[in-house]
Amino acid sequence: MIETIDIQQWLEKPVAILGAGISGKAAADLITLRGGFSVVYDEMNSDFPQEFTREIGQTHSLVIASPGFSTSHPWMLAASEAGCEVIGELDLAYLLWEGGVVAVTGTNGKTTLVEFIRHALEFAGLEAYAVGNIGYPFASLVQETHSAEAWAVVEVSSFQAELMKYFRADSVVWSNISEDHLDRYDTMEQYFSAKAKMLEVAQAKSVLVGKDVAASYARFGRSLPDNSYVLDRSFIRVPENSVFSLKPQRDNFQLAAVMFRSWGYDPEVLHDAVKSFKQSPHRLLPVSRINGIEFWNDSKATNFSSTEAALKHFQCPIFWVGGGRAKGGRIEAFAQRIGHRIKKAFLTGDTAKDMCAVFSTFQVPCQSYKSLEEATLAAYKEATEGSVVLFSPGFASQKPFRNYSERGECFERVVNDIQVNLKMTP
Repeated sequence: MIETIDIQQWLEKPVAILGAGISGKAAADLITLRGGFSVVYDEMNSDFPQEFTREIGQTHSLVIASPGFSTSHPWMLAASEAGCEVIGELDLAYLLWEGGVVAVTGTNGKTTLVEFIRHALEFAGLEAYAVGNIGYPFASLVQETHSAEAWAVVEVSSFQAELMKYFRADSVVWSNISEDHLDRYDTMEQYFSAKAKMLEVAQAKSVLVGKDVAASYARFGRSLPDNSYVLDRSFIRVPENSVFSLKPQRDNFQLAAVMFRSWGYDPEVLHDAVKSFKQSPHRLLPVSRINGIEFWNDSKATNFSSTEAALKHFQCPIFWVGGGRAKGGRIEAFAQRIGHRIKKAFLTGDTAKDMCAVFSTFQVPCQSYKSLEEATLAAYKEATEGSVVLFSPGFASQKPFRNYSERGECFERVVNDIQVNLKMTP
């Protein structure tokens, strides 16, 4: 904990919360628990004030911004001009947290890595919680847990990292980096810099990074912290037939093993932990097998490299269901890289038209559909015995889905309906 920061001085005025999402609400609840008062502002929700100006900012001392607010957002600029202290929910939570912290970031596989580290810590007899971008705000944990012996394993997104000031960690793991969120960042260097902010701020005792992260530091003329470990080879066997059998999870397992070894644990303890570890939903998991056709749900694949990794998992013909809302990046290059792995593409969402255009150029069969339900049914009708229908979108969720969980549930529901209808058919 940072002894020099007195949060109470910020609570003399109402605290401004920018964004009424899950992290904003958790921050507001934590402020209330500490005896303060907060005002939530939200551009899209008329239940809250929808304007935040410099003049309004002067009625606050502390502003807590949700990850959706970039540093260039007009409300963020207004808060700075008003002389407010502007931080993110992770900063607030850390300042009131008494336990240990492991911070994890990366483009692909970080949620599984966070969940596994938490599971392995519990397996070793420690109290541990997975928080942050994983969907459970750090601020919520602080309200519920006050043990100095507890560990918070924090999933940190680039959006959260770019706001960091006071967040610290005992260990930091940055697993990998590839194209993502280029709808928010103009360049890969900006995306890299947002994530690198965490390493600059965290002051971790140990920093563990993947090879491509180290290469990005060199590419952009930056230096890793002196206490960094770069994973350049495997030093412990990876459990076969587990979630960690293929990249990027193979490297993620190695990073977890290095971290446990640095804490004095035998890395082999992770092999025992894997046996009872259950992967989170919607991350490359089998759904069903119907008439010799396998259905796999990888709805959490919201970027190109995640989908590419999923496609490499299969050696059989793949009927790929993908598409969604673009997050930046070169769609043409993505389509070219995956075209040879696909038997046919069944596309939905805003990116369907552009993907179809590129696939047609490379003579990859493809078709666009109005809904995920239609695309999934069409893929099933064309798939053959011994093939796989893979839902691995490669793009962000969009209406009618609020997130990857809802669209993953939709895919699984369609597959279940196919199975039920077959049983009912005489």
